[in-house]
Amino acid sequence: MTSSDGVALALTLVLALGAPRALAQGQAPTAQELETARTLYKEGKALRARGDLRGALEKLRAAHALGNTPVTGIELARTYVALGKLVDAREVCLRIARTAVATDETEKSAEARVDAASLAEGLKGRIATAVIEIAGVAPDESAHLTIDGVAVPDVAETQQQRLDPGVHEIVARAGEGAAARELRSVVRLAEGQTEKVTLAFPPPGEAPPSPSTTLDAGQPEPAEPAAAKTSWFVPVGVAVGLTGIAVGSLAGVVAMRNRDRLDAECNAQKQCDSHGGGAGDLQTARDWAGVSTASFIAAGVGAVLAIVGIVKAKADPPSAPAVSVWFGSGSAGLHGRF
Repeated sequence: MTSSDGVALALTLVLALGAPRALAQGQAPTAQELETARTLYKEGKALRARGDLRGALEKLRAAHALGNTPVTGIELARTYVALGKLVDAREVCLRIARTAVATDETEKSAEARVDAASLAEGLKGRIATAVIEIAGVAPDESAHLTIDGVAVPDVAETQQQRLDPGVHEIVARAGEGAAARELRSVVRLAEGQTEKVTLAFPPPGEAPPSPSTTLDAGQPEPAEPAAAKTSWFVPVGVAVGLTGIAVGSLAGVVAMRNRDRLDAECNAQKQCDSHGGGAGDLQTARDWAGVSTASFIAAGVGAVLAIVGIVKAKADPPSAPAVSVWFGSGSAGLHGRF
């Protein structure tokens, strides 16, 4: 090796070793970027405190992209967790650990690094896993997989897919062009759950099966119970019954008070002096006694109506009633459309 070759080699090594450091220095945030990041950081935390997680995520993502500090990173990760995006949260925490420690790093940044490491470890067991198997692909066909619209590299199709807890759409595609076939499956994963999903293509020419749905470890969601039907007989019967009892009781009290005054004005055969007030008291007592009797009869009718309504509640659909209650001297009743 000549001396000129040695000088060229040494210069190349110096440039190669210095390039990453120069590149890193060139990527350091400017004062303007840091000031903008601080503002976005405060706005993001304020939005999160008010419950606006989507707005907070937008602000904190921008703040971390500009500042790229452990402090902005840990708050971004916490917001991801609040939104159920555990995979993104853990990745942010791991990137914080890979970020070089600045010579002037503050105590707050050091605490953020510790919090990020702890959060990343805790999220590891909460992330769900999907094991996807694609079957029925012909030897001359290629298979492709997408999860929630994002393509999975072909070499990773048979590997475990780490996903956020929640509902995911899995699509397998076999073949190319007009001859391509497609299968879809929807799976719901709980925190820490591992679920196997099989997408089996039928032989070429046969119709593919309907899209499958796997919810909560393969169990279908329970159907919501049908709302119980209440017949209109029940409220009408209760209203009539209560009204009859109230009116009957009041009329009975009035009739008894008038009857008490008859002892002094009428004989044992209820013959009263026409010049006194006994005759009027006697007629009043009889009228109120009739009202009381009729009211209690109406109360009984209401009770029967309510019982019939309860029995028929499941058999007959409710219809609009047209009912009225009438009272007379010594009688009462219902009329209308039932």
